[in-house]
Amino acid sequence: MNEKVKAAMERLEQGLETLLNSDEWRKFLQFQAMFHRYSFANTLLIMNQNHDATFVAGYNRWKELGRYVKKGERGIEIFAPLFRKARKANTEEHDQESEETVEKHNTDKKRALYGYRVVYVFDVSQTDGEPLPSVERPKILVGESDLYAKLQQACPFPVDEVRSLGGANGEFNLRTHQIEIVHSLPKTHKAKTLIHEWAHGLLHTTGLLTSANKPWMELEAESTAFVVAHALGLNTSDYSFGYIAGWSGKDALSTLKACGTRIQQAADSILMALEEPQDLCKAI
Repeated sequence: MNEKVKAAMERLEQGLETLLNSDEWRKFLQFQAMFHRYSFANTLLIMNQNHDATFVAGYNRWKELGRYVKKGERGIEIFAPLFRKARKANTEEHDQESEETVEKHNTDKKRALYGYRVVYVFDVSQTDGEPLPSVERPKILVGESDLYAKLQQACPFPVDEVRSLGGANGEFNLRTHQIEIVHSLPKTHKAKTLIHEWAHGLLHTTGLLTSANKPWMELEAESTAFVVAHALGLNTSDYSFGYIAGWSGKDALSTLKACGTRIQQAADSILMALEEPQDLCKAI
């Protein structure tokens, strides 16, 4: 293994562990755990009705958290499962699920799913009340660097700069295998974003993107970006640690270790592509 890659992986683990043990992150992750991981279909429904939604919950759950849905707010429609629950032989009881248990129906084998009904959830922006735990968002990396130009030349995927990506800094198009990066970003952050999207291209061009596997895909891509940037002398610690923990929560460190080999291989691939031809000739 490339020694720089190995050192960067160790630094990533240490930094992530320190962050996850901090008081503010612990509070934030505990708060995140109160919210369901919605199915792919429900995630699409939420996004279609409120593209800016962050934390959604039912009316009663918000009350439990000390917050109240604002008067006149329109709920976001999602599907909740309906079950038949067998109590005794030849006896069935219908069990309707509330919005608070939408995502838990796969755990009880004694209940049989027989349909769905529409329930309503509300985004945090539609509520008032007790302040929620929060952490500082990752800062955009600033500064000028010629690394971005070198990455563009070496990247096997077409790179295009665009005006906006709906709040994202970059995107790997799974259909066209093209990378898009927001034009207004500083060059240093463009470089880091390009590495992140390049990693998506290497690691995630097969398989279905769902709300369930999105967190580990982002963990792999951002971890690869950190490792490559670190090996090239670009410090992205302040950005990467928060980004990874924000996506993967309390399982970030264990997932990082489980995906370690894939991250290292992707990082090695990018670093090898960046080696200039003249350097390769000198090594022969």
